[in-house]
Amino acid sequence: MSGIWSRRPCLVTGGAGFGGAYLCRELLALGARVYVFDLHVANNSLLRLCPEWGADVEFVQGDVRDLDRLMVCLQRLEIRTVFHLAAQPVVPISNQAPIPTLMTNAVGTYNALEASRCSPFLEEFVLASSGAYYGTTLGDEVIGEEAAPLPATNIYAPSKVAADAAAQSYALAFGMKVGICRFMNSYGPGDTNFSRLIPRAIRNLIEEDPFDFGDRDDGSTELDFLHVSDMARAYVRVAECADDHAGLAFNFGSGEAYSIRRVADMVSRAFDGEAREARFSGPKRSKPIKKRLDVGRARDLLGWTPRHMFEPGIGETVRWYRDNWNRI
Repeated sequence: MSGIWSRRPCLVTGGAGFGGAYLCRELLALGARVYVFDLHVANNSLLRLCPEWGADVEFVQGDVRDLDRLMVCLQRLEIRTVFHLAAQPVVPISNQAPIPTLMTNAVGTYNALEASRCSPFLEEFVLASSGAYYGTTLGDEVIGEEAAPLPATNIYAPSKVAADAAAQSYALAFGMKVGICRFMNSYGPGDTNFSRLIPRAIRNLIEEDPFDFGDRDDGSTELDFLHVSDMARAYVRVAECADDHAGLAFNFGSGEAYSIRRVADMVSRAFDGEAREARFSGPKRSKPIKKRLDVGRARDLLGWTPRHMFEPGIGETVRWYRDNWNRI
């Protein structure tokens, strides 16, 4: 148990979600007092599916679009570290509902930052940003933190750019100890966002549905994937190093990129050993989208490296869904 975290009051906005639940587990293991600020805790949240994770978490019902509620929460609970994960994370929804997405992801982040700035107890603020910050990238080179955001074909990406920029600016303008985590596609046991590739593939296999991934992509897109446990460790390391690296953004990923067609095949083989032909009916691209993050800064300044290899992680994930499908 780390002395830094022992009995430390921490607030995890969006803590009832997939990544939030793993972060709560990590903080509890370190001895922290963990409060979750979220709209609700769904029945398929890991905080409910794994009672040992949620038993020692205190839930505060609230919406990050409500600045007053956030201010009261931080000050009454004497929160010292905020992990801001609350977001509208589903990319297709961002194009169907741009304004609600921007209000949650951008304005909600401003609210969390402002409530933190105004609290006399707050010491560190850690933002869950995203590799989507970099927009639509086509080159083979790894992407460093200094790369400029590029345009994207969805509203989710600019909503995360706005949140990321706000966090950097609060660090500069007010001297806040802010850390920014830019994550690639997280995966692992318990993700119930079935618009994501890996949960969708497993669901289709369990339900014996066609191995069809719709028209969002042609299967050629190459992405970096990060196990959710490595994500939780990353949040904690950024908070622990906030004194030395306030205002810096850090990339977190595996450093490897896989085509989503290959990932679908890996899931199929992990499921029952069978190779299936995944169907991707998006427009054919002359050049695939590629996104692979340079994680050297996190390695050098934080001592963070991923511990989970991708293929064994896929196998672990498939087993979890098969064992728990009737509970989700």
